[in-house]
Amino acid sequence: MIEASSAKPNNFIEGHINQVGSHELGELNIPFDYSKPSTLIKYLMEVSKVRNNDIILDFFAGSATTAHAVMQLNAEDNGNRRFIMVQLPEPTPEDSEARKAGFNTIADISRKRIELAGAKIKADSPLITQALDTGFRAYKLADTLFAKWRVSSDIEPDKLEQHLLDLRTSTQNQADDNATQDDLLIEILLKMGLSLTVAITTENIAGLPVNRVDSGESDKLLAYLDEHTKPTLKQLRALVDAAPTRLIVLEDAFHGDDELKTNLAQYAKSKGIELRTA
Repeated sequence: MIEASSAKPNNFIEGHINQVGSHELGELNIPFDYSKPSTLIKYLMEVSKVRNNDIILDFFAGSATTAHAVMQLNAEDNGNRRFIMVQLPEPTPEDSEARKAGFNTIADISRKRIELAGAKIKADSPLITQALDTGFRAYKLADTLFAKWRVSSDIEPDKLEQHLLDLRTSTQNQADDNATQDDLLIEILLKMGLSLTVAITTENIAGLPVNRVDSGESDKLLAYLDEHTKPTLKQLRALVDAAPTRLIVLEDAFHGDDELKTNLAQYAKSKGIELRTA
């Protein structure tokens, strides 16, 4: 028979009160009430033995205290932990100090806190944190930017099935005219099943602005997503010659020139490069 223990857990909340969290945000000039101190979250990570390369997920980010704590812990032990913060764009009260300071949503506070906390950690410990990575990417849910993917949520199953089949041969203009190339690239990466943490750089090849995506040692991808400038065949061949594993060209970039698209496809095939249009 196992007897219940009468021992009480240590009160580790003491010394990590909300006033400390509010003072911490005050140093960053961010008005937000009832924030947990980053020291508390850092302590919880330490006692739960969060490892050096772990990813810490917070589904209720609030003012992004968890992100602050992760960066601070990395600064102290030269760690490489990463974080994922999730926060609904909950409106701040209209008469609140946060709204007066320009923070319309809690998510706005989250992003700004990560930015300022990272800068402060580096400034406070310049010798320790020279190589500390405090960068982050911020995403939000949005409708698709490609016309062919837009269907209503109440579409009948048989019509949805036919729509998906039609996509295999569709060549209609696809991209939202107001979409940025960065936004288009992110949606394409998601549809390809690639991580949003892949390395992305921008460069110019033969006069064309392109995105280079490195998703692995043997997987290099180039994307040309400018629908306003129709490239020449010579320019497109230069993209293939840049030796990516895969090449993505926005369907709208061909401006309806099927011959140009066909010639590019044949050249890419001859070089062993996978060509996709979006």
